[in-house]
Amino acid sequence: MKKLLVLLFLCHSIFLFSQKEDTIHYYTLEEAHTIHSDSVFAINLSKMKLTVIPKEIQNYKNLRHLNLSKNKLSELPEFVGNLKCLIDLNLSKNNFTSFPTEICKLNNLQRLIVNQNPFTHISECIVNLDKLKYIDLWDTPLETFPNAFLTMKNLKYIDMRGIVYGPSYQQKWIRHLHWIRIEFDAPCDCMEK
Repeated sequence: MKKLLVLLFLCHSIFLFSQKEDTIHYYTLEEAHTIHSDSVFAINLSKMKLTVIPKEIQNYKNLRHLNLSKNKLSELPEFVGNLKCLIDLNLSKNNFTSFPTEICKLNNLQRLIVNQNPFTHISECIVNLDKLKYIDLWDTPLETFPNAFLTMKNLKYIDMRGIVYGPSYQQKWIRHLHWIRIEFDAPCDCMEK
């Protein structure tokens, strides 16, 4: 427990004294190899046609931002759940047919982008992400919202555009999640879910 508290304090301290969020420098994996691993806070592996995440990622214990978008990933390895400093994860435009539950171990995650993936349900384990503020599910064919969203009081924004829902379904969730800004496309004139 003491080691976990020290790690969380270190992550927070690094954040406070590192670059501002709007000036984040993303390294490629090749660039990251040339720098001390404790000094790498953001890695971009977008558009690399990855089917697996390189194991070296687990060496960057202070990693706060990880962009894995536009690849061919269909699952996350167990070590991703150990990236305890991660606050921003982009998994958009991959091949996840089910919501990757390793995400649920990322207790400090604040921003999650999983749009344009073919999964239809979000695991209720997402409730573990009590610091999550933003989730982008645009054009992900979700059949329903997870009930876990009802208890996620830090969640401020959900992007649900690109998914067709009827007006009463949209209103139900806007009413139930009144503290969250939910972006929907115009409601369809279709059967309600």
